Amino acid sequence: MQNTRLHKRIKLDIVELDGKMSLIDDVEILDISLGGVSLKVDRGLNIGKEYLITLVEESKSIDVKGIAVHSALRETEEWTNGERVTSHTARIKFKDGQTAKIAGILNSIQQLRKEEVPVTADRRLHVRFHFTIPLDTLLSHTAQLRVKKIGLSGMLIQSEQALAINSLIPMALSLNADDRVNFSGRIVTCQMSKDDGRALYEMGVELSDLTDKGRTLLKTFIDDLAVTCT
Repeated sequence: MQNTRLHKRIKLDIVELDGKMSLIDDVEILDISLGGVSLKVDRGLNIGKEYLITLVEESKSIDVKGIAVHSALRETEEWTNGERVTSHTARIKFKDGQTAKIAGILNSIQQLRKEEVPVTADRRLHVRFHFTIPLDTLLSHTAQLRVKKIGLSGMLIQSEQALAINSLIPMALSLNADDRVNFSGRIVTCQMSKDDGRALYEMGVELSDLTDKGRTLLKTFIDDLAVTCT
């Protein structure tokens, strides 16, 4: 089959190039207090990892940071097409210094039916509410990626996180200590592979939203790499 790529991709056999991608998931709140939140998520969270949670109520939203303190498999469902889908429960403890803004958005959700769990007076900061109507919630975190091949228009990456085809993901590559290139990556392929029994995913990524400076930095890096590999 004829190669239709406009830009040749260089295989990174000598140089290791790592980067980061910002992942955002829709999640469901199970209960929330000023101290933390329990969530239903599509995949398990990493204990001890920091996550950014965006709570959205109509036109109002806040971003709060927290640390995952619990994650467990909740249930496995089988769809009509035979595909098995799992869900997890997770508990995130809010970091200190965010009580006021969390209380503000909780107090503003008057239209949601909520049930207050009785607590003692000295634990009022951790009063917990169970929502019968979901509060729109986004969970953000960064994930590492390793570049296997790279060109000006795309790259082949490896990650522990599988991504949906055609999803657009904010990504960043640190070409060296001083040069960082930010862009959006559209996932065009995703295949699972294994390394020492560990599941990894290789994904073809189409680069977009590169600034002129970013494109110049990337071209210089690729040109230098091409000379090194010859």
